[in-house]
Amino acid sequence: MRSIIINYLITGLLLITGCSTKDKSSSKESKILNVKEIKLNPGDYNAIEGSSEVLWECEWLGGARHDGSVQLVSGSIDISETSDVNGRFIVDLNSMKCFDLTNEGTNKKLIGHLKSDDFFDVANYPEAVLDLISGKNISGNNFEFSGNLTIKGRTHPIIFTGTVIENNLSYDTNLKLIFDRSKYDVRYRSASLFSDLGDRIIADDVKLTVKAKFKKVSKI
Repeated sequence: MRSIIINYLITGLLLITGCSTKDKSSSKESKILNVKEIKLNPGDYNAIEGSSEVLWECEWLGGARHDGSVQLVSGSIDISETSDVNGRFIVDLNSMKCFDLTNEGTNKKLIGHLKSDDFFDVANYPEAVLDLISGKNISGNNFEFSGNLTIKGRTHPIIFTGTVIENNLSYDTNLKLIFDRSKYDVRYRSASLFSDLGDRIIADDVKLTVKAKFKKVSKI
């Protein structure tokens, strides 16, 4: 008799646990399904001065990495009545900073090398430009964008993703880009050109994160 009672208790606990897990799963699915797609409001938008941040990151095949920032000189977005998106972002490469190197001399040496013709040749090409051609909502506030990236006078198409959050008459954007530096003649210790440098090879992919707040331009 005692074993029968214990079996009933175990069965009951299993049923309660199963229902609880199902409810939690259903709750998560409900939250995902209820994410509302953002509809962009038509108009011209400019980046608010001081609100932007452009972060960069590169890695060595041996595991080392560097990261830092560059300054967004200007940013503008035009949204049409049919939600077509285009715009332009201009970055000042002379403003390049490195975050991970705390030694002032080592930091200065790296920045000087990145600005040299081994890398971005900033003396001749002081700006990088991202032209936004189109954007589409893929889920909730997540978007996929396509455009053209120009570095060192070379232009190539690029597809990237980002989030857009509406804030009254402004939008907060967080864009994630990865570009192959070798396509832009930034080939120092490039994996696509050298195979005998071991851990000293620098990965071709450079990661960018563009964070900016855009405000609608008032029409007089």
